[in-house]
Amino acid sequence: MGTVARFLILYLTPVISFAGTVGAYILVYGESVDHPLIDFALILVVSGFLVSSGLSVKLISHFLGDNINYLGVAFAVIGWLLGLIPVVLYMFLLQQ
Repeated sequence: MGTVARFLILYLTPVISFAGTVGAYILVYGESVDHPLIDFALILVVSGFLVSSGLSVKLISHFLGDNINYLGVAFAVIGWLLGLIPVVLYMFLLQQ
């Protein structure tokens, strides 16, 4: 898989997790906390964060070779930090 594809996946994963969390919140607002859609949103958020973390580690190790590319490392870290947003949002919206 190329570097561009990894960056694309790295930045699309938090967007999909964020959309899943907000969608689950909208659909189950006011219902029981035991709703199965909340469990699906948790699986989506955790798997998205794991994919984001794995890709960030691969990209950072790729850019820390003989010739260090600081811009590539910075964009990899920013992508990982964006992966934290759906996790925090899930904790605030769907956990009580």
